[in-house]
Amino acid sequence: MKYLCLNSLKRVFPYTGMITAFISSVMNISNTLTKLLLPYVPAYFRKRIIRGRLPDLQTNLDDITFCEACSIEEYMSCFRLLHDVYVKAGFIEPTSPPLRIIRHHSNPEARVFMGCLTDNQAGKTPIYTASLFPDDKQEGLPMDIGFKPQVDELRSQGRRLVEVGCLASHPLYRKGNKHIPMLGNRLLVSYAINTICADDLLITIHPKYLKIYEDILLFEKIGQISSFSYVNNNPAVALRVDLNTVAQRFKEIYGNMPKKKNLYHFFFESGSTPIELPFEENEDEEKVKRYYGADMIERVIAYSATGQILPLTSG
Repeated sequence: MKYLCLNSLKRVFPYTGMITAFISSVMNISNTLTKLLLPYVPAYFRKRIIRGRLPDLQTNLDDITFCEACSIEEYMSCFRLLHDVYVKAGFIEPTSPPLRIIRHHSNPEARVFMGCLTDNQAGKTPIYTASLFPDDKQEGLPMDIGFKPQVDELRSQGRRLVEVGCLASHPLYRKGNKHIPMLGNRLLVSYAINTICADDLLITIHPKYLKIYEDILLFEKIGQISSFSYVNNNPAVALRVDLNTVAQRFKEIYGNMPKKKNLYHFFFESGSTPIELPFEENEDEEKVKRYYGADMIERVIAYSATGQILPLTSG
């Protein structure tokens, strides 16, 4: 039905490209005018306009290194950045120590990623962080607290789920710079597909970002907007993208666009975002414990409170 409606629209408006170009030219007058008019533009034209206004994509940044957090100091830096950004946004109240850690970070399969300046003499100080949480039989996913029926529906289909969350960018590198979060997105998608072998990537976002995720990144809503206790009861909406079909969907929509604006090329042809890993994923269990899971999170919390590094627990 969706494709029938789209074909009907093209027959009724044979000059959709001209119409889109005209609307875009009007909106180029000012960002204020764009914000005022865009919500009232029909969805088909709105999506074409938004996708056409994508900034030129960079497949790599020489001054940014992406890696997994694998030391107490790196975890603390990520959790501190997350805490500070969320406090400023009103998503959480300040805590002591100033770290944003959720219980799902204790999942041994959870991963915390960070983007750091390569020329930082003070070590790896993140300006970007994101976490991936594979579904866990005991703890579930963070979004279960607000959207469990929708997540359970996916589980009932036998799908392997992974949620991206705890996203934050340093404010000094956020305004007007979409390259860092886009490279982060590419890293997360690649890791979810190639390392975790997930079927669905899930996320909860503030509704003000909904059109970005729906119109550009091709996520789909799986629930209505509701308050979310994880972020001070701010409004949130749950989204998913089917990782088994996402490459084909990106190809259909972006495949014929110039490479600098071609998200299919960016995500699936240009190579994955370079990332430094502490070790290969098939390493022994003891080494995994050293870097991930409940034992590491316990050591991070203890170190933040006492300055003392706890030894690894045995057994």
